[in-house]
Amino acid sequence: MKLKNHTDSQGNYYEFSEVKNSPMTIFIHGVGLDNTMWYPQKEYFDKQSVLFYDLLNHGQSTRGYKELSFEIYSNQLLNIINELQIDKINIVGFSIGALIAQHFTEKFYNKVNKLVLIASVYQRSDKQIETVQKRYNEALNGASITIDSIKRWFSESYLNNNPRVYDFFYNLLEKKKNEDFLPAYKIFVNSDKYSINYNNFNMPSLIMTGENEVGSTPHMSEEISKAIKNSDLYIIKKAKHGATIEQSNVVNEKLNKFLF
Repeated sequence: MKLKNHTDSQGNYYEFSEVKNSPMTIFIHGVGLDNTMWYPQKEYFDKQSVLFYDLLNHGQSTRGYKELSFEIYSNQLLNIINELQIDKINIVGFSIGALIAQHFTEKFYNKVNKLVLIASVYQRSDKQIETVQKRYNEALNGASITIDSIKRWFSESYLNNNPRVYDFFYNLLEKKKNEDFLPAYKIFVNSDKYSINYNNFNMPSLIMTGENEVGSTPHMSEEISKAIKNSDLYIIKKAKHGATIEQSNVVNEKLNKFLF
């Protein structure tokens, strides 16, 4: 089924398809990216109700926010589902998208049917915070962190065998404007300052990350899974941050089994 393009009343861009008796699953992308990062999932779930949107300051959604917050991002998602008159959703969040999914669920838990968190950070150590703060400072000073990011996200052998993937992410990351990217990256860097109360996370939840992930480590996912009752943990073999692409077959099958 072909995805339909739409922009809501607040300038939020999304692509979606609706299938009868299929719960709407909403995918939230990572910082500096946009909805196009989900291309393997768009193809795989073409017969389900799915929605892929661009975060504020990303892709084709409204830009120009000098300050962003998890509350602003939660309200963006709320506006999309309210205008579509959707009562309950499944959420699949990746990286900062996983953090947004958690903050949204904390506040609007009655709207979440199932929750999937992929490559989420959680309770970073001082050293881990220092590392991501250093990358933020480099970007703040005008340096490109694109090549470093891609090398952290994918295995070297995968990039060598899939030059189109390298080109896709290089072009996507290089076209972003720092004035849009940095406010979003800032809340990702400082995310540990915004605690989440998991008491009402009673919906079925799936926590995933790559076994070779250095930023959103398997240990972090293990700890999130302990914090969220009724959650399953799955560590994706032979994967780093770009698991949804490099191990898309494994990830898609896992999502399909869990969500539908």
